[in-house]
Amino acid sequence: MCHGHPRYYSCSHQSVTWHYCPSALIDLETGYETPCSNITFAASQPSTSKCPLANCDFHNTGSDKWKCCQCGGQNSSGWYENMSPNPRWGRNRITNEWEWIGWCDHRC
Repeated sequence: MCHGHPRYYSCSHQSVTWHYCPSALIDLETGYETPCSNITFAASQPSTSKCPLANCDFHNTGSDKWKCCQCGGQNSSGWYENMSPNPRWGRNRITNEWEWIGWCDHRC
């Protein structure tokens, strides 16, 4: 049984560190391991290290804060959940339904 240890970062991304069992598959050319079909996961834990993703916008800003282009607020995590300076009814672009927009809810 392979066991995954998920971690989440301040940017809102997650990563998983695997502990492989003898049934895991190993590509001998690349050395890449694939978990077996019988996997379990530990509870996700916060991490103080930087996000390991190369395309993480929050990490690539070079600082621990960014300014929201919508409401102008400062943010210190990947998602911005500040009260909107202009709460209003608006149409959801995905569902095309009207909804109350009271939070900024933007990401880096």
